[in-house]
Amino acid sequence: MNVVEALRATKSPVLVTHRHADRDSLGSAIGLRELLGQGTICTPDGVARPAQSLLETFDIDPVTRPTKVAHDAIVVLDAPSAERIAPVDPSSPILVDHHEPDNLASRAAASLVDTDAGATAELIVQLADTADWELSPEAALPLLVGLLDDTGFLMGAPPRSVTVAVDLVGAIDDRSADLPQLLDRSRASGEQSARALGTLRATGYRAGDLFVAVTHVGGYETAAAHALRDAGIDLVVVCSEQADGLRVTARASEAFVERRSLGGDILPTLAEEFGGDGGGHASAGVAELSKASFDEVEAFLIARLESELGLTFTTVA
Repeated sequence: MNVVEALRATKSPVLVTHRHADRDSLGSAIGLRELLGQGTICTPDGVARPAQSLLETFDIDPVTRPTKVAHDAIVVLDAPSAERIAPVDPSSPILVDHHEPDNLASRAAASLVDTDAGATAELIVQLADTADWELSPEAALPLLVGLLDDTGFLMGAPPRSVTVAVDLVGAIDDRSADLPQLLDRSRASGEQSARALGTLRATGYRAGDLFVAVTHVGGYETAAAHALRDAGIDLVVVCSEQADGLRVTARASEAFVERRSLGGDILPTLAEEFGGDGGGHASAGVAELSKASFDEVEAFLIARLESELGLTFTTVA
């Protein structure tokens, strides 16, 4: 059964985002719900601050567990592994995702996984085209927000993502007035602090023309990672302590990705060593580690890179 057939067969789906849902994951869930005309949105670990305006605009009160509502199918959006949607643990979900495949793909009743897509929202539009579902303004708006946010406003996005974005802009009609508030990228004070603290606390390493930085912050890990990537660092690893372990957020340059993939190599290796889950894209990803300290992760990472790349890193003062 393909994804369109599986979605047509369901009468009461639960649409599950990944933990700490971002605009792409939540926007995909809202857009798909509008396309289907039914469904309950489930956010297992809440919603990231930038995506919360989507909840308000579309008047959504998500559940945190599928068991809280009657349902006949679980649709997982923008998450490759069961760990990314924990404690939700479906045995045979419908999966739509653009990350490197993990354990959800192998158990899915139907799946659409395409790592070349700029965002999961782009794949929802593809499903709508395949199924000949009407792309109403209410469906197009959250999907456009998700696509623009996940592609960095189409910076370096493939042509197909740009084409989808153009189609979505044409479809939002009078809902265009809602777009600015949903895409507000002004930095909150917490993000500004994370960018500054992440940079100040970073330990730098160099091997030839390859630069690596490892740092730790209390939150807004992505903001800290972007600050160091913007400074030209090839591999940025940002750690933050969570109630149940350590979150590792990583970003990498094209020069680094030519040697190793974050989602395919680096982050899964950390998860294997310290327990937990790790994955994402070649140049961006997250690992949730269950038993690790910041110092242990930093030491293991540098030693592993030296071993796999045949390099010797020196500390950059």
